[in-house]
Amino acid sequence: MGLDGEYRQLVSALMGKSIATRLIALLTLSAALIIGTGMLLDYRVSREEILQRLSEQAVVETEVVVRDMENWLNGIEATTRLMARILEQREYSRNGLKDMLRDVVANNDEIFGAAIALNPDLASGGRPFAPYYYSRDGQVHFTDLANRQARYTEQPWFTVPLERGEALWSEPYFDTGGGEVNMTTFSVPVYRVDSEGRRQIYGVVTADVTLDALHAVLQQLHLGASSYGLLFSREGMVMSTGSGRSIMQHYTDLHYKGLDLDSWRRIFQRALQGQTSTMDFPCPESEDRCTIRLGQLQTTGWPIGVSFRQQEVLSPLHTYTLKTLAISAVTLLLLALVVYLLTSRLTRPLQELTRATEQIARGNLDTPLPKAQGEDEVARLVESFSTMNRSLKGYIDDLAAATASRSRIEGELAAAREIQMSMLPGDGDILLTEPGFELWARVTPARTVGGDLYTLFRQGEQFYFAVGDVSDKGVPAALFMARAISLIQQLSLTMSSPERTMAELNNALERNNQNCMFVTLFLGVLNLRDGALRFASAGHTAPSLLRDGSVQVVAQDTGPALGLAADQDYPGNTLQLLPGDRLAVYTDGIDEAFSPEEEMFGTARFNAELLAQAQSPVAQAGAAVFDAVAEHAGTRAQSDDITLLLVQYAGGDEPMSSESFHLGSALTTRVQQWLQDVMRGWDLPSTLITELCLVAEEIASNTQKYAGLSAEDRLELMLILRDNALVLKARDRGVAFNPLSEGKRAPLGADIDAAEIGGLGVHLIVQLTDRQRYRRDGEYNILRVERDLPDQSGQQP
Repeated sequence: MGLDGEYRQLVSALMGKSIATRLIALLTLSAALIIGTGMLLDYRVSREEILQRLSEQAVVETEVVVRDMENWLNGIEATTRLMARILEQREYSRNGLKDMLRDVVANNDEIFGAAIALNPDLASGGRPFAPYYYSRDGQVHFTDLANRQARYTEQPWFTVPLERGEALWSEPYFDTGGGEVNMTTFSVPVYRVDSEGRRQIYGVVTADVTLDALHAVLQQLHLGASSYGLLFSREGMVMSTGSGRSIMQHYTDLHYKGLDLDSWRRIFQRALQGQTSTMDFPCPESEDRCTIRLGQLQTTGWPIGVSFRQQEVLSPLHTYTLKTLAISAVTLLLLALVVYLLTSRLTRPLQELTRATEQIARGNLDTPLPKAQGEDEVARLVESFSTMNRSLKGYIDDLAAATASRSRIEGELAAAREIQMSMLPGDGDILLTEPGFELWARVTPARTVGGDLYTLFRQGEQFYFAVGDVSDKGVPAALFMARAISLIQQLSLTMSSPERTMAELNNALERNNQNCMFVTLFLGVLNLRDGALRFASAGHTAPSLLRDGSVQVVAQDTGPALGLAADQDYPGNTLQLLPGDRLAVYTDGIDEAFSPEEEMFGTARFNAELLAQAQSPVAQAGAAVFDAVAEHAGTRAQSDDITLLLVQYAGGDEPMSSESFHLGSALTTRVQQWLQDVMRGWDLPSTLITELCLVAEEIASNTQKYAGLSAEDRLELMLILRDNALVLKARDRGVAFNPLSEGKRAPLGADIDAAEIGGLGVHLIVQLTDRQRYRRDGEYNILRVERDLPDQSGQQP
């Protein structure tokens, strides 16, 4: 007889025993199976969680080091580009160029060396000129790269930027005749326009970083005793690794046991494309498995990553497993004992209860039940059956009365719905068309009555509108909604600003609010003449803006919901609407609508539907959104009130464009790209575009460095094209400062990061624009510059 037959005999013997015996045996075996399965799953999950935590730690560690390196390299690029821009605009003697280089190297610890290599064809007397200053042992040294050993005109850092016509980082190399170290160079080509208007190569401005310096920054990554950072050039040269022995080698030349070059090539190519990849591989110096995570350094495009041993983080897991085994064995024994004691006590009265329940199942509700003893589950079960008998008799009588009462309540709620909808403009569904704008709004309660609301009215060129969502649903929400909409309409008649009106409305709703009801609210005032929208939000969902073929969620500062606490502050917000813009304000009944599969409709799906209806009239677009929500919900009942308000702004006659930029990396590049796209679309002269881009670059750079704001704060720019002038407005929430009257020029050669606020940028702004004006408006700095447009003859007016 085999093991399977013996197991079957054991199960058959156990099933023939008493209930207590079967319960003890089956529960103990089940518990053993569950505990064993749990231990196996726990081991696997714990291992994956540890590896996941390490991966997340690697991401955080890498991001910190990458951010430090990005800031470092961005500073070097900014200094080099500034020198190049100065050389394009001003003429210096050769001694003056040397003085500038020496000051840059002496005042920038991040830069190892810097050079200005002139085009020999344009150099004075046709003689090559390439002074090079570098820092070593705390001293600034000089060498001439025009010597025969250096041969700067043949070096890639000189030839490649000129061939491509753009600034770039070189491949790593050993600087023979210069700093005599392994380094990489950031080169910026310099061009000048001769007397005949031709653009000629003037030279190349460079800044160097040693591979030792890059290695020192990268080795801050620490995920274990054997972890180390990795850095490669775009061509695959090793720039930093753990031991440092492979520096200046190509990664395909690395040879050790188990190395898979095809996998290395794949993650290297993904890193060059900006993707982050993870790969397991044999550790080169042990029998363990290692993990590498490789991404991209955005400033230079270099692949950067970290490598660590898996065994270092998995060692605690084995100790944990042994402890779990011991605890599980003790738990199993205790469980068997407890099951035995409980089942012996419970099974005695079960037979009597079984016979009584069989009679009740046949419809004999008067069958006597065993007397309840004690307060355990069996006793409560007996009491529950007795209660059930009494309840069933009373339920039959109450059912008829409840049916009649429900019919009466449904009639009263229908009347209440009509009254509630009559309080909303258009009875809850309105289409308003006026010169300059068009508006559509609709409310659909989840029940007969609800708590969503909207209201609107116009005073001259100011159009007021509000959308709100009262907590809860049904009759309580409807009553609070009626009170809220009445107060909104009263306070809006004397509105000085949305944020002040919101504060007054909050205080009014908070009084006598014993039930702690509250309402989220969006309150806006649109200037129909220029499209300026001022609004305040009391915990309401941020609106979405359809503009130029894309939909974005509008950034907003918000205060708490109305009615919970008195004397609250509500920040003001502004948004510049452009001709053709469509603003969508809605309640969370849209984005939080669930499908039968428990999937929310979501903001992304709402914005996609808004974009799909971009060419449709507002009424058709709004109805399409309601249809999309209903289709998403399917057979699932509507769970919340739904409100949507669409405003289509037609605008005035003057072309204008506005954009909001976060003060993160590459701010000036993003600002310049936006300005170039807008002004080229207006067919403005290229010279005017270039000069205004320089002005905007200086404004953005000063705001980023000296406004005292974080990377998440924003700089708002507006460009207006008038008949005779181009107007650029800049607005930020930084510290109050007038750069036109308080800015100080930076001394020539000073470190760009140490320059006084304004510096050379103030000079450029004043020289390249015709009028400048600064003012402080509440929490905002507002700088306005104007540049006169040339007349038809090409002359300034």
